[in-house]
Amino acid sequence: MFKHLFISISAGMLALFLVTACAEEAADGARTNALKPSVKSDKQDVSIMHQPVDFSSPEAVEKTLQDIREKEGDQAYRQLKNAMQYISVYDLSVSKNEEKLYRKLNGRTPEQIIAKMKR
Repeated sequence: MFKHLFISISAGMLALFLVTACAEEAADGARTNALKPSVKSDKQDVSIMHQPVDFSSPEAVEKTLQDIREKEGDQAYRQLKNAMQYISVYDLSVSKNEEKLYRKLNGRTPEQIIAKMKR
């Protein structure tokens, strides 16, 4: 009888400590988010890798890819092209169709596209 009572009390105490620890962690996270500096909205200060791409037409795709190659370099360009190829092959909703791929990626940032490949 006492064994079951002791186990119940111990489990209750552990749950209480866990709840308070999670509450403190959430409060700390809210404080650090409030202290972070806001990102400037100037397009000059923001990298092209963090701006949405225009994949509305094949010509717009080529222009966007060339802009990335000129401003960010060949490595960023190759990463984006590899991510696009990966999504084209492994995303069943696209199934190697360029038009579907462009529609799916239109409006996303190059960083988001590359991150989708890394998942």
